[in-house]
Amino acid sequence: GRNIHIGKNVFINAGCKFQDQGGIYIEDGVLIGHNAVLATINHMEDPEKRAGMIFQPIHIEKKVWLGANVTVLPGVTIGEGSVIAAGAVVTKDVPANMIAAGVPAKVIRKVKKDTEKGEI
Repeated sequence: GRNIHIGKNVFINAGCKFQDQGGIYIEDGVLIGHNAVLATINHMEDPEKRAGMIFQPIHIEKKVWLGANVTVLPGVTIGEGSVIAAGAVVTKDVPANMIAAGVPAKVIRKVKKDTEKGEI
């Protein structure tokens, strides 16, 4: 956990796995669903060099929501206010205020602003 940097008011649910050698940066107000995986190491594609490792950081910007069982791969930045749907595998950056889903995750639409007042 030496390379994990967590902001204020972050919620991390049960069963999450953070592999942090490349660095993990979680900004304020992030919600992370159960069993999420943040992986900052990849192996080389070449079979002769496959034992070699490549380290890249993960950046999760303010007020992001990662659903249950999301996997975020090395080098990815998830933009402020975005939502990653449950079960998605995030292989590329997600712009701010977008919803991404699927394997691999693709942006499906912008985040809608709630018009009703109140909290759960």
